[in-house]
Amino acid sequence: MQAVILAAGYGSRLERVSRGLPKCLLPIGGRPLVEHQLEALHDAGVGKILVVVGHKADEVRKVLGHRVEFIENTRYAETNSLYSLWMARDWVKGPFVLLNCDLLFDPEILDRLLSKGGNGLAFDSTSSKGKEQTKVAVSEGKVIDLGKDLAPELSRGESLGLLCFDTQGTHALFSRANALIESGAVNSWVIEGVRSACTEVEIKALNVAGMPWTEIDFPNDYERAQKVVLPAIEKGHWKRSIHWRRTKYLLLAVVVALVLVAGLLIGNYSATETAKITWAIETPLYAEKVVLQLPVRQQNWWISSKGAPLEINIYGPTTLRIDVRLLMPAGTVKPGRYVVEVGLDGEPFTWKSFKASPEPDAIFADAVVGDRDRFKVEVPAGKHIITVDLLASTSEQFLGRLSYAEFAAPEAAAGDGED
Repeated sequence: MQAVILAAGYGSRLERVSRGLPKCLLPIGGRPLVEHQLEALHDAGVGKILVVVGHKADEVRKVLGHRVEFIENTRYAETNSLYSLWMARDWVKGPFVLLNCDLLFDPEILDRLLSKGGNGLAFDSTSSKGKEQTKVAVSEGKVIDLGKDLAPELSRGESLGLLCFDTQGTHALFSRANALIESGAVNSWVIEGVRSACTEVEIKALNVAGMPWTEIDFPNDYERAQKVVLPAIEKGHWKRSIHWRRTKYLLLAVVVALVLVAGLLIGNYSATETAKITWAIETPLYAEKVVLQLPVRQQNWWISSKGAPLEINIYGPTTLRIDVRLLMPAGTVKPGRYVVEVGLDGEPFTWKSFKASPEPDAIFADAVVGDRDRFKVEVPAGKHIITVDLLASTSEQFLGRLSYAEFAAPEAAAGDGED
């Protein structure tokens, strides 16, 4: 699945706090707003991402670099978001996620939207029905109309500006957008295209009332995003991820202790029955997931290139296992050489040198795949950003997988084998 982020506008109503900075680069929690969106998209398994830029396009390109693709709306000052979407008509090939760059939202909203399948729109039934809001009319769980001009008495809430479309919905949306642009509606909002498309295809409505989100249009929205919405998102993430990841060790330790005590009491304890290590794969931020075909099975990897490191957020202390394969040009028969550098919080942490022997039974695109190399690093306590990159190499691309150590009962443990 692809994604399109509309980020061409000037954002004049935020001038007092943005001082001309593009909306998508407004700092939220020490990171540009768009970084939060990219993280949510990648965590949800969304693949290629297109950012439609306009105002200060070069600044956005500089921040996002290789992680996304770009189309520039050079007419951003005289057009609106529908025109920016229309410019992506040849890039989008099938199902995709559509979102505005000024949206800060709980990633769980995207997960719920995608889990519904088909076409979907997120709305909040508790949100204001004021003049500036894109109001949504819903019947039997489906969007039947939407727009800023929708009568308040018909509205069931406000659209977040986060939608997903299947192949049929994508065709309907761009067909309607094209018709509107050809009729001269270059100043229309993207929601007018959605409004027209919902008469042709079913768009499911997801009510996210009570979940943290905000659209950042005015300075007070920006203040609320930093002081209220982001802390609520992080608190929820803590509960779902960090808290569980840490407390499960405690719970498992208690279970292991009980097993030990029970074993000692009955005299049948065997040291071979203690907990073993299993490995949980982390999804890198911003990287593309690919499938490697091996003789007996397929494996999921993430592809990257020199200067475009794989990146994860991880909580220590833990052991991180790093698997890498060098991708060499078609026709390569001699082994390649490469050095892998691991970074910790933006600073070099360690490196390993490898020889990549071509593995003839591994099939991936037109490249020759090197045999798998593996090493481990110990991540210190605390929250960290880990990067994995090619420091030097006879080729430019590589495949990588990053896994952190967990504990599991012996019969369920994956040990140190390749999954």
